[in-house]
Amino acid sequence: MQPPIATPLTAMPKNQPSSASSTGKHPESSDGAETYLRGGDELLSFAWLGRLRSSDERRRGEGPADTFDSLAKAAAPENWDGFGPSSAGSLSVLKNYVARTFDQALAQQSVIPDTHSQLCVFNTGLTSPRNEDIYGLFAPATGPGKQLWRLKDWRTSSSYELSAFTELPEPPTYTTDPFEFCFDWEMPLSFTAQVLSRTMSALLPGAQEMPYGLELALNAAVGNACTLAKRNPGTAVPMWHEQKREIQLLLPLHLVTPETPNAALAISRGETSYLGVEVLSLEEAYKAARVVARPSARWLAPELHPAGPLEGVHTVPEE
Repeated sequence: MQPPIATPLTAMPKNQPSSASSTGKHPESSDGAETYLRGGDELLSFAWLGRLRSSDERRRGEGPADTFDSLAKAAAPENWDGFGPSSAGSLSVLKNYVARTFDQALAQQSVIPDTHSQLCVFNTGLTSPRNEDIYGLFAPATGPGKQLWRLKDWRTSSSYELSAFTELPEPPTYTTDPFEFCFDWEMPLSFTAQVLSRTMSALLPGAQEMPYGLELALNAAVGNACTLAKRNPGTAVPMWHEQKREIQLLLPLHLVTPETPNAALAISRGETSYLGVEVLSLEEAYKAARVVARPSARWLAPELHPAGPLEGVHTVPEE
């Protein structure tokens, strides 16, 4: 008998509109459930995800567990909420990670359907506490939505249901050159402090009152960041820029105390130099970095930036 034929999917059929609303929210998100697809709606267009809990419900431990609760429970433990009290219970880091990973898997033709089992699978890039790959498993949609698929569940590589596939997909990749993940301290870094300070001023209370002083402080902070990265190359954290579809590096910006950074500078590698392209809040930086890998740099560790009452831990109802 011929083995099952697995044909990679590259995009949704043109005649299948997204069931995401104009605001980008999932059709059955609870009131207050935030948008989590920031660069597109490929996953929402592709599959029905079921009802999604709001951050408030998750903080109170109310409502049935949704698909993101299930994934957080299946994956090796880490902070999936992000930074600051407003992020507690949101799983915003996980939602952004899944959305961006699926986008990349689709772009790399790593979303694989099987014609015999009528199932479809992609590799989330996450692992279980036993270090097994976790896959998103889709089945044909049967509900009233416009999607062709529904997310059936998250499955580890040892799951019997995955045996229907002759070959399981690898996790999406973001570069073919590992050197892009490294900071080359021999290359100069250029940036325009006046431009970057406009974003920085929104992150520091009272900074709007001293724009020139902020430019001077930013010049010093960038110089300090380069010194830190030269002495410890692990200081530079790779991130994925969704719109430019490129790897950039993040450097810490210390403008108030030497112990804790206030923001991150994203730098893009050119032929002969780096260019400082954007100042990001630490929460934005962590989300963009987590798409590539779990950041190991101490300065971007969530525990240095308390996530509120739950301290980065969310509540999953007992099943």
